[in-house]
Amino acid sequence: MKMEINEDFVPAAKECVELEELDDGCILYDTEKDEVHSLNITAAFTWSCCDGKHSIKEIATIVEKCFEPRSKLVLEYILIIVKDFIKKELLKP
Repeated sequence: MKMEINEDFVPAAKECVELEELDDGCILYDTEKDEVHSLNITAAFTWSCCDGKHSIKEIATIVEKCFEPRSKLVLEYILIIVKDFIKKELLKP
């Protein structure tokens, strides 16, 4: 069964994924799969909010307040980022 990912979805990071912060983003290391993923600053910030407490809509609101982007598509971008985390199996099912 495929889970539906929408603005109400609450993403939670797997414990096996370690974060290393960089000046312009971060690197995620999946210790189970021995894989490294490079994230830009927006994706890194989104990752830090994947704590099982914030919905995608709440994360988008936080990103808008912190980064004041010109684009009105923040929610759509956050959905794309979280779906990518899921595709790479970095979040809890």
